[in-house]
Amino acid sequence: MESEATGMETAVTTAAPPQQKSRRVPVKALALAAAVVVLGGAAGTWVLARDDGGKQPSCATVGGNARIREDLAPADTEGMGCTELAAALTRAAASDGSGRHTLAQAKVMRDLVDTLADDFRDRSRVDIAPSLRKPVAQLLADYATDVHTMLVHYSESMDYLKHTGPDGGPWRDDRGVVRMPVENQSLILVMRAVSDDPAAYATLRKAGTARSAEDLAQITKASAGVSVSVPVSSTATALGLLDAIADEVLASRSTSAAARWKADVVKGLADGGGEVPPFSSDPAGYLARTWERGIAGGGYPALRGQTRDMVGILVKASGRTAESVAQPLREAVVSGRVGQDWLDEALINTGSAPRSPRT
Repeated sequence: MESEATGMETAVTTAAPPQQKSRRVPVKALALAAAVVVLGGAAGTWVLARDDGGKQPSCATVGGNARIREDLAPADTEGMGCTELAAALTRAAASDGSGRHTLAQAKVMRDLVDTLADDFRDRSRVDIAPSLRKPVAQLLADYATDVHTMLVHYSESMDYLKHTGPDGGPWRDDRGVVRMPVENQSLILVMRAVSDDPAAYATLRKAGTARSAEDLAQITKASAGVSVSVPVSSTATALGLLDAIADEVLASRSTSAAARWKADVVKGLADGGGEVPPFSSDPAGYLARTWERGIAGGGYPALRGQTRDMVGILVKASGRTAESVAQPLREAVVSGRVGQDWLDEALINTGSAPRSPRT
C-alpha cells in the first residue's frame, strides 16, 4: 500500500531567505521543462458546462486534459459538469483523512496544478470556475506538508525541484514518504485563483496556520540563533504570501463586496477546529487554535499581525522573554515581503499584472 506519513513529520531545517527567491526556475525555462498539456484540436470544441449553464474555460481545460482523463479513468470526464468533475478529482487525489497519499493520488494532484497553471498562462488570467474553488483549496490543504515545504523550507525543497520536470513526478523520500512536486509559481497561481471564494481562502489560511505553527513549535525555551529566526522567518514568508493573495482578491472588489469577503474569511478561520489542546502535549495545535480563537475578537485586521501574534502566544506559553524574539520579529517584516514578491512575480510572468498596491 503506497502511503505518505503525516505532515507532522516534516522537520524545520531552513526557510528560504529573501536572497534565495531567485531559485525559482524562470517561466521560459519551465516551458521546456514542465509537463506538456495535450489538449489537441478538441480543446476548442469540447467545453464543459458550468452548473449555471455558462461556459467555464478552467473546467473544460481540466476535464479535457489527456493526463487528467487518464488519471480519472474509467470515469469519462466528457459528460461531467464542474461539480461532478471536482468530486471526481477529490476522490482521485485526496487522502483518506490521514494525510497519507499514494503515488497515484499525488500524480493526480500534480497534474491538476500543472493543468490549471498552464491554462492561466495561456489565457493571461488567473481565475477558476466557482465550482472548483473550494474543492481545489481543500486538496491543497490535504497536501499542506508539500505546499509549505516547497514554499518556505528551502533546503528540503531542493528535492522537490529535482522532480518538477517532465521526467519527474511524485516520489518516495528516504523515509518512504510520498512527495508531490510542482513548480512553485504554478502552485502560487492556483492558490490565488481559488481564493476568490472566501471559504477557499480560509481553508488555505487554516492550513498555512497549522504548518507555520509546526515550525514555531520547534522553538523551545532554550532555543537561540537560527533555531529561533528560521521558524519565525518561514512563518512570516508563508503568511506574507497569503496576505498578498488576499490583497489581490480585494483589489477587484467594491467596498461592500470586500467587507463581505473579509467577514466570511474571519468566520471560516474562527469556526471549528475543536478545543485548544495543552501546550505541553501539542504545542503546534495550541498555537494554531489559540490564534484562531482570538481572530473572532480581532477580526480581519488580525491577519496582518498573525506572525507577531503567534510568536507572542509561543513566548507566553514557553516561558521565553519578549526580548528573545524581538530581532527575529524585526527580520520577519522582510520575510513577509518575500512572500508578496513571489505572488507578484508569478502574476507578471503569467501576463496578469498585480492589481493591489504593495506596502
